[in-house]
Amino acid sequence: MRVATFVTAATVVVVVGACSPAPSTPVNARYAPASGTSRPGAIQHAAPGWWIAKVSDLPGNDVFNDVTVLRGGTVWAVGHREEDGVKRGLVERFDGRSWKSVADGPPFGLKVITATSDSDVWVFGSSLGVHWDGRSWTNHSLGGSLGGGFTATDAAGVRGTDVWAVSSSLLAARHWDGTRWTSVPVPGTLQAIDAHADGEVWAAGSKGHQPLVVRRNGTAWAEVPLPELKLPSTDALADLDDIAVLGPKDVWVVGSLSWNRHEDKKPHSRRLSAHWDGTAWTMAVGTADGRRLSQVEADGTGGVWIVESTWSQNTILWHVTGKTWTKVPLLPNAGTGTVLSSLARQPGTSTVWAVGSTASPRGNPDGLSNGTFWRIL
Repeated sequence: MRVATFVTAATVVVVVGACSPAPSTPVNARYAPASGTSRPGAIQHAAPGWWIAKVSDLPGNDVFNDVTVLRGGTVWAVGHREEDGVKRGLVERFDGRSWKSVADGPPFGLKVITATSDSDVWVFGSSLGVHWDGRSWTNHSLGGSLGGGFTATDAAGVRGTDVWAVSSSLLAARHWDGTRWTSVPVPGTLQAIDAHADGEVWAAGSKGHQPLVVRRNGTAWAEVPLPELKLPSTDALADLDDIAVLGPKDVWVVGSLSWNRHEDKKPHSRRLSAHWDGTAWTMAVGTADGRRLSQVEADGTGGVWIVESTWSQNTILWHVTGKTWTKVPLLPNAGTGTVLSSLARQPGTSTVWAVGSTASPRGNPDGLSNGTFWRIL
């Protein structure tokens, strides 16, 4: 089915608070909580069973930036460690029993990982995709003849012969067909991509100053139109940081609306989220300054986990089920700070992993951060 047919009958609904910029489509408040407000019966505060599964004990600073989980439960994560001012790539694997740092990995910091099996793992750095076949690493150029400036911001593997990587700096994605990488035009800059088990591949980012969602129809990328937002200023940008495809009629995207106010010349940001139900988009814009929504992942029971965070403040998790958003503090060890970088669910289960870092206890003169794994069953 082509995307044009898929969205022809679509309607759009924008959710926005009284203090938000007025949208160009009708307002119907449902689905997402407004920043800085509370709606009785819609927002609950609880602490489900998230727990710290591992904290790195490597020397120096280290952080995990991305995580993927295979159907059998194997966890792969990438990041970097910094020692004596030098960043080195970090790849770790958990087989359900023990943790192992994968040897001879790329000697540079890593932001993105995707895997279809333990012998088919891709990690990404600047202009490179590096493949693990279960025994050794092989470098593949994503620049050169394909075009310069490609630094992957996300990747997704449908199967070993169908792997995608996107970059927020180019109007092109990269595709692996099992033999070689090629450059594929896309209608905007893409920050995130997700693939569903039934072959659905969607991506999200921005086009001009508006948020963008695209879907692969088998031969090309086509837009799945979002409602156009009325922006508060000429420098405002509404962009999407992550996407979760629960099915062809159940897609979530998250990001932010940001701009500089002329009267105080300070940056401002409002949370942005949207849900596709197969017919309509429901978009929510926060009513007050807040932190961006940076990650979204299926919870395995029909809902999603959404991450709200910045580097300067501890992560907040939202658990969204139906129309209810539940605020879930991701508690660190006493006296530490928390940054959560990525979420991944074990396919076919409600087990979700998270990676990022926890800062050293306050007062530590070294001020180190440690790569951290969280898990919820």
